[in-house]
Amino acid sequence: MKAIIIGAGKVGFSMAEMLSEENHDVVVIEQSSERQQILEDTLDIQVINGSASSFSVLEAAGVKDADLLLAVTEFDELNMLACMLAKHYGTKVTVARVRNTEYLELKNISLNQLMGIDLIINPERVTAFHIAQIVKNPEALNVDYYAEGKVQLVELRIRPDSPLVGKTLKDVDSSLPYNIVSILRKHKMIVPRGQDTFYPGDHINLMAQSADIAEVEKLLGFYRHKINQVTILGGGRTGYHLAQILEEQKLLLNIKIIEKDFRRAERISEKLKNTLVIHGDGSDYQLLDEENIGQSDIFVAVTDDDKINMLCSLIAKNLGVKTTICQLKRFEVIPLVEQIDIDIVLSPRILTAGAILKYIRRGDIVSVTVLGEEKAEMLELFAQPGSVAVNKKIQDIKFPRGSVVGAVVRGEQVIVPDGNFKIDAFDRVIVFTLPKDLPRVEKLFLKGAWLF
Repeated sequence: MKAIIIGAGKVGFSMAEMLSEENHDVVVIEQSSERQQILEDTLDIQVINGSASSFSVLEAAGVKDADLLLAVTEFDELNMLACMLAKHYGTKVTVARVRNTEYLELKNISLNQLMGIDLIINPERVTAFHIAQIVKNPEALNVDYYAEGKVQLVELRIRPDSPLVGKTLKDVDSSLPYNIVSILRKHKMIVPRGQDTFYPGDHINLMAQSADIAEVEKLLGFYRHKINQVTILGGGRTGYHLAQILEEQKLLLNIKIIEKDFRRAERISEKLKNTLVIHGDGSDYQLLDEENIGQSDIFVAVTDDDKINMLCSLIAKNLGVKTTICQLKRFEVIPLVEQIDIDIVLSPRILTAGAILKYIRRGDIVSVTVLGEEKAEMLELFAQPGSVAVNKKIQDIKFPRGSVVGAVVRGEQVIVPDGNFKIDAFDRVIVFTLPKDLPRVEKLFLKGAWLF
């Protein structure tokens, strides 16, 4: 696949790195000489200096033959214009990062149709929606939904007193249908088999029908606690979107936002209906104490400053907050931060990448979720007629060691399959896979694909 990426910021660099590692033909258009040098020194890709609004620059990048154009500069208008020009040249798929919500709230106008943009993505809203899902599932470190919400994936931490400790997968209670698709242990992702044992500190990714997930968690010794109060540090785009989403969900929560900038605090206070906006410095221990932040069930730090997010999350934990969620834009520090007393660490870059990846995967891909430091993926796809996997039992399909089928949706029915389950054409299959096994997994569900 030939991909053109415009803008080598955090998201652009991350996508260029992922695609390059998968041996795709990647061209990056970037105006900053400093960023160009970093790309050339780090990645095996072509880098072109110039603006994406230039016909000659786009032509030099090979826009006429491109399968994908991803525009992720800091300028919404430039991103949209680049996608429009690329569609004019014949680029198959265009993706634009658009942060200004006014563009997304236009009535009677579809920017997707008007400008030929296949996907308009807003990283702050993607992050806010992800956090809101965790608020609804407070025992989880991570939550994702598949098949229009019918199937749920939750990441759970095994505590020292968990009944799972010391048990093997084959000995765990299976009276309800579920699949443990992976174990994250000491920064290494494992696809478990029957003899694998659970240890304290393990993170498991558990998949089940959404209607059953609470009972499955209880079966395995995980218990939900009621959420009454959420405190959000940072009233920027992510913090504002999160408060807005939580208000719309009508969860009867007490929501607070702490925002240092007075004008911004005043502005979002006027827009939000049921959220208390506090003007103040969230890194001020006395302020957090006076505002009874310790009584919060969840503390979410989503300012633009990673250091402030980490510091305030630790302060909140010290004051007695049950669960802390910390946004970090520097992905490389996440493994270090996870070793200190912060419950959940999120990377907007990785969340955004998952939303984009569905457009560059082969086959009938419905969605892609990127998991963990190893960038494992949950693929939601349709089994194509005539593909290797169709009309075979799962145990006969020869899945790679680093992959497993988590669930299958057939019509309205959700099935947690065992080895004897036979996949039919057009089944919606949800597969966990490590990066090295991704190409082989894709081929299993592609019509006419050959395995080598």
